[in-house]
Amino acid sequence: MKHGLILIALFIAATALTSGEHSSAYMAFITTHSPNTTTTHSPNTTTTHSPNTTTTHSPNTTTTHSPNTTTHNPNSTTHNPNSTTTAPSTTTTSIPVPTPSTNMTTGNYNFSDAKGTLCIMVVAAIGIHVNTSEVNGTFIVQPSKTNVSGDCSEEVASLIITFNEGEISLQFQKNKTTKKVYVKYVQYELTYAFKRGVLRNYTGTNRSLELFSVDLGYSYSCQAETVYMGGGVSLDLTQYRFQAFDIKNKNFGPPELCKADQPDYRVPIAVGIILIILIIIVVIAYLISRKRRTDGYQSL
Repeated sequence: MKHGLILIALFIAATALTSGEHSSAYMAFITTHSPNTTTTHSPNTTTTHSPNTTTTHSPNTTTTHSPNTTTHNPNSTTHNPNSTTTAPSTTTTSIPVPTPSTNMTTGNYNFSDAKGTLCIMVVAAIGIHVNTSEVNGTFIVQPSKTNVSGDCSEEVASLIITFNEGEISLQFQKNKTTKKVYVKYVQYELTYAFKRGVLRNYTGTNRSLELFSVDLGYSYSCQAETVYMGGGVSLDLTQYRFQAFDIKNKNFGPPELCKADQPDYRVPIAVGIILIILIIIVVIAYLISRKRRTDGYQSL
């Protein structure tokens, strides 16, 4: 009897505990989902709700929800746009100006054929003089700023002197019949500003008949000479010497002087003739005076 009462008491207690557990679960569900229910957070407990994130509540964790309030931390993305700044291109055009004045400078302009044989030798100070209604000036070729090119054959030899502002060309011709060598033509081209900001182009050719003609194997020499190119332009040559063909031992042949450098014997001849005439006049006058004196004496 005593054991039966004990078993009944244990059954009633187990039933009570089971009923209380179900009640607690039910109350927790009601508390969590009821919109007007206030829940107190335990101290030191923080719950952050990120968008699209599911929060799992562990047992014995208390969460407080503001009624009908949802706070989202939006994913904010800041883009740094690729900004490209292009500086405008600037083209600076220099104003053409005359080069500083300088003196005539003698340069050596030689050219050899494909076999290495020297066929043209030129020593000269070169200036291009322009005298027009707008310009009056001289461009002086600087030998240190020139390049030489050309061509040599059996009867024709060409020399081209090139510089930044233009070029000068000479063509030498050999005549086997007369055994003469001469310059067939001289040609120039110049782009230069004789005045500040005024850039002009000048060109010209001189095809004079047998210019600078000399015997084959001789050189042409002159202290100063001017070659007129037309259009108010002239080629000024100073202290120059030319030779093409038959150059021996890389030296100039005997010089043939230009007319300006050739000695002029006309004045001495004229002076001599005048002196002879004066002498003759004096002699005649002397003889006449002597005869008169002789006729003045009478014989005794």
